[in-house]
Parts: sequence; C-alpha cells; structure tokens
Amino acid sequence: MIAALRYEWVRISTVRSTKICLVLAFVIAAGLAYLIAQPSEIMDSEGTITSGPIEWWGAFGFPLTFTAVLASVVASQAIGQEYRFGLIRLTLTAFPSRSQALLAKMSVTALACLALVAASYLGSLLGVTLRGHPVPPADVVAPGSAYLLRGAVFVALWGLSAFALAGLTRQTAIGIAVPLVSGLIVEQIVGAVLRERAEWLVKVLPWSTASRWFQEPVSADPSAGGGGTGFGLDDLPIGWAALGIFTVWVAVLVALEVVSFLRRDA
Repeated sequence: MIAALRYEWVRISTVRSTKICLVLAFVIAAGLAYLIAQPSEIMDSEGTITSGPIEWWGAFGFPLTFTAVLASVVASQAIGQEYRFGLIRLTLTAFPSRSQALLAKMSVTALACLALVAASYLGSLLGVTLRGHPVPPADVVAPGSAYLLRGAVFVALWGLSAFALAGLTRQTAIGIAVPLVSGLIVEQIVGAVLRERAEWLVKVLPWSTASRWFQEPVSADPSAGGGGTGFGLDDLPIGWAALGIFTVWVAVLVALEVVSFLRRDA
C-alpha cells in the first residue's frame, strides 16, 4: 500500500500536465477566496456606495463552491487521465492488486481535496486579515462550531463523487461536468417542477442537497444561514443532514466504481 501511495505521489509530481493542473488549482482556490473576502457594498438613498460590514464567516464558506469545482477537476484527472492515455495498464502492471491501487488513488484524491480546502481557507484568512478583520467582528453571528469542518467534508465528498464518475465512465470531462451541471442546472429545474408532486425526491437530490451544507437550522432568513433553499420549501435538509444524504450518494457511486475497477478490463 505504501508503494502504491508513493507511486501516486511520483505521478502527481512528475507528469507535467498533472503538476500544472494541481498548482493552478491551489492558486485559483486561494486567489478566489482572497478576492471574495471583502466587505459588502451598501448604496444609500443618494446613490452613494459605501463599504458595509464584512461577511466574515461567509468569506470562508462562499469560496468553497468554486473550490469544489477545482477539486472535481483534480479528482477526475486522478483516474480519468490514466484511462485517456492508456497509462492505467502500466499502473496495474506495477500493482496487480487492484484494490490497493484504487485505495491509493482515492486516498490521494481525498487528501488533495482537503489541501485545496486549506488553501481556500488560507486565502480567506489572508483576505479578512488584510482588510482589518483578523477575527470575527463582535456583531457577527457565528455559525455552528463545525462550520469549517462541514465545508471541508463538502469539498472532499464532491471530489470523490467526481472521481467515481470519471472512473465509471473513463472520461475526465464527465467527472467534472456532471456534478456541476446537475447541481447548478438540472436539479434546480427538477426541484422547481417536482416540489409539489414529489417533495421527497427534491429532498434527496445529490449535488444540490450538498450545496446546502453551510445553512443553519436557526432562521428562515437566508442571510442568517437558514432557509432560502431556492425550491420554495422550508424543510429541505441542510447542514449535516444535507451532507449525510450526499454521503449516501457518494458511497453508492464509489461502490459502483470499486466493482467496475476490480472487474473491468483496463
């Protein structure tokens, strides 16, 4: 297993396209987080724009949507790239135990996703610190104690779902596009159409449900972190409940990828 993990590290650190993609992902994750971490703008009755209060916790949470997309790119390449260029045969020749090879890939993918989260949080911290708020302002309502942990779990699960899809289809683009298109477009349309016909289905849609990880069951005011689901429903799963449902979906996709990887020809 150690040898398989070392092989994954060598592959990441020596293949130029993989290395460039990974470096860009970290730079973009930190850069976007830094840019997002700024005070809001308020326009008064005379049309004058002034600097409003900083969304301190939002500065850490909002960028994670983009970080999840970057994680899906890295995760999809972790397996899709080897199928695309036929390198998977070399990998399985070096490591005949497919279970160890797959576990090593998934472990490195999960670690890379968490590292992207750390880069995003670092960019956010740098942004709020340079703008004069190294700690949350006294008048800012703090979310639950596990807020940052939920964000990390969200990105890691999103990345693993992309990894599983890329492995199942052997297409890097599928792993990147399906979570993004489904979560932002398809599931939004399905939710709007079926909210009165099949409410139970709206509650268990995978990627749109995962995107509610940051919401808190404390208020119906979207600005306070609760409610505002976008489907016209007030009882959709949020927070840990939303991540729990998404975890089930990811587990199913990963299980299918495991069976496929162990049984299909390379």
